[in-house]
Amino acid sequence: MKFPDTLVIWSTLLLALLLTAVRLPVGTPEILAWLRPEWGAIVLLYWVMAVPQQVGMLTAWVLGLLVDSLTGTLLGLHALGFVLVAFVGLSMYERLRMYSLFQQALIVFVAIALARLLGFWADVLTRGATWTPMVLLPALTSALLWPPAFTLLRALRRRFRIA
Repeated sequence: MKFPDTLVIWSTLLLALLLTAVRLPVGTPEILAWLRPEWGAIVLLYWVMAVPQQVGMLTAWVLGLLVDSLTGTLLGLHALGFVLVAFVGLSMYERLRMYSLFQQALIVFVAIALARLLGFWADVLTRGATWTPMVLLPALTSALLWPPAFTLLRALRRRFRIA
C-alpha cells in the first residue's frame, strides 16, 4: 500500500513551520536571528519543483498564512512572499530540475530575496523600517542550506514514491 503523498508533503511543510516557530534563547546575539533561513520557503520551493501538480499557489498561500500566525507578523505578509516564491518555482520548475544544485541555490537566493524585499517594503509602509542589508541574510542562509535540504527531501520523496 502506498503512503498518501499529501500526508508526506504536509508533514514536511509542518516540520518547516515548527523550525520557523522555534525561538532563539534569551541572550542570543542578534546576528543569529538575521541568519535564520526561510524554512517554509525552502521546503515549499522543493515541493513546487518536484510535484507542481500537487503543490502550488494555494499551498503557498496557506503555508504563508500559517507562518504569519505563528510569527505574529502582518497577516498575509509571508503568504504573499511564499506565493511569489511558488510563482518563481512554478514558472521555471522544468528548467530548475535540469540545473545543478549550485544553480538551483542561486535561484533559491533570488526567489527568497525577492520575498524578503517585499516583506521589507511592507515594513517600511507600516512601521517605518529603515534599510539594512541584513534583510537579505535569510535568503543567503536559505541558499546555502538548499543542497542538503534538496538531498534530504528528494530521498524522502523517493522513499515514499511521491510522483
